[in-house]
Amino acid sequence: MRTVYGWVLLTLLIGVNVRAEAELPEEFYAAEPKMQLYLAYAEFKMAHYNTAHDMWQTIYARGNGEAAFNLGILYEQGMGVEKDLSQALNFYLKAAEHGSRAGAYQVGLMHLNHPDMISAETALHWLTIAALDGDTDAAALIESIQTGHPTEGDAMLTVRQLIAKGELDEALSKLIELSEMNPPNLVAITRLAWLYEAGLGVEQDISRAGELFQVAAEGGDAEAQYALSVMYETGVGRPKNSDTSMHWLRMSAEQHYQPAVTKLAPAD
Repeated sequence: MRTVYGWVLLTLLIGVNVRAEAELPEEFYAAEPKMQLYLAYAEFKMAHYNTAHDMWQTIYARGNGEAAFNLGILYEQGMGVEKDLSQALNFYLKAAEHGSRAGAYQVGLMHLNHPDMISAETALHWLTIAALDGDTDAAALIESIQTGHPTEGDAMLTVRQLIAKGELDEALSKLIELSEMNPPNLVAITRLAWLYEAGLGVEQDISRAGELFQVAAEGGDAEAQYALSVMYETGVGRPKNSDTSMHWLRMSAEQHYQPAVTKLAPAD
């Protein structure tokens, strides 16, 4: 979700650092916005982080919150760009301002892990909006900020904090523990798959990521179902199969996972 936009002027307007842009494929420019998001995510899953960044920035230039959120992830983790927490926070805030519930949540998480970067007041503002939109994790973060410590029993909140702080070995151990529970924590399996896909804390292993996404998707996790649909569409991590890709995309959309819903929405 990244760019080739009116670079210099837009940079002055939004205060975002820039780097040299690679030429994007004509297929991307010709696609409708929702397909551009899908193409960018596919590039990300193939570990083409520079291309994904440029695609997301292009889409973000039109005020797309999902694109801004994904740019925040790249800058927070240093994937395809130099790691820059200030840039990550900037994009998460932009995502929140454009209606991204995930972006609003990340603003709150940034406060817990980097309170020198953002005030609790700002974090609570966006977390409240996310919580009112049904985000239970945001509600847990509100309690964490108000009490000064994570809520007891919220294992995935702890994992997210560990990842955000770069404590990947500890996060990995916790995710493995949660994924091996009976019954397994499907969200943990999806997060573990993401670590293998991105090569964070472990050696990058797309095949292993695909196996884990498959397990979580079959268990009913909507995010994993969407990720799996992209893998089957691109042939990265899973054998290319358009019918299987569409099956998982529809399963994800039925659970109202927004990227899947957007992908399946009819053209305007």
